[in-house]
Amino acid sequence: MRPGRVSIRRALVGLVLILVVGVVGTSVYFSRTQWVPAGHVGVVYSASGGLQRRVIRPSRVFVPWLSQLYVYPTFVQAAIYTNDPGAGEVRAADAVQVTTNDNANTPFDIVVWYRVEPDNVFTVFESFRAIPIREIQSQHIRGAVRQGASIVGTQYDAFQMMGPKRREASEKLTQELRKVLERKGITIVRAEFAGAYPSEEILTRITRRLNSLTDLRIAEIKQGIAKVERDTAVVKATAEARANVLTSAQTKDRSLEVLRLEADEAAIEKWNGHMSPIQVRPGQNVVVTPDLLSRLGTAPAGGGQQ
Repeated sequence: MRPGRVSIRRALVGLVLILVVGVVGTSVYFSRTQWVPAGHVGVVYSASGGLQRRVIRPSRVFVPWLSQLYVYPTFVQAAIYTNDPGAGEVRAADAVQVTTNDNANTPFDIVVWYRVEPDNVFTVFESFRAIPIREIQSQHIRGAVRQGASIVGTQYDAFQMMGPKRREASEKLTQELRKVLERKGITIVRAEFAGAYPSEEILTRITRRLNSLTDLRIAEIKQGIAKVERDTAVVKATAEARANVLTSAQTKDRSLEVLRLEADEAAIEKWNGHMSPIQVRPGQNVVVTPDLLSRLGTAPAGGGQQ
């Protein structure tokens, strides 16, 4: 064999080997890469080296042999615990039993909105180790929900939990979950008591209470109407009495004025047109002689003094 042909053959073999190694390496690389999707962060745990202290943002990442990628959601997730077979994680009765202070044991649908902050990823991993987020949600978060619901439920009766106090109870449940889960790296956005599945006995009790409250409310409304009518009558009577007083005072003043006018009119009719020769000041004594009386035409028969 000629040396030139040997060299060409060796070159071709080397090129084939390089291609094979490249294909195998590329295949191995892509077989060991995984995606951290948008809205998530990840960490890599190695059986030999432990947890890598690097938060992996959304991207494609190579996961070495004997290592595992754990992904956690940074956007809000909804954990739904319900008896509705068409909702929630478990397609079966998964509602949370809540015991209230009237000894009623009622299943409640509960929804929890949560997320994992990027800075808390290591805390989550150290708290739950090699457990995927779905198992954390179905086991640990659910356990915290059951514990929190049992604490909150004893503060209310069944009627309050299903009606007027449900929002308040949901806020307290949110606070209870934050106490338990946020130190483990799970950020609780909100928790809420949703639908309930009361027994027939509890429904009868609630219906009876609603009827009582309705009757009480109707009585309060009637009492309010009666009070308004009573106050209106008092105001009207007071106004009429005041009007009568004013009218009476005006009539009295007018009557006195009319009497004075009538007296003046009578005096004018009797006046002869001459001013009285006697002008008397208050407190002054007047002596009337017979001559004066004769001049005035009013002298008495025997005369005299006054």
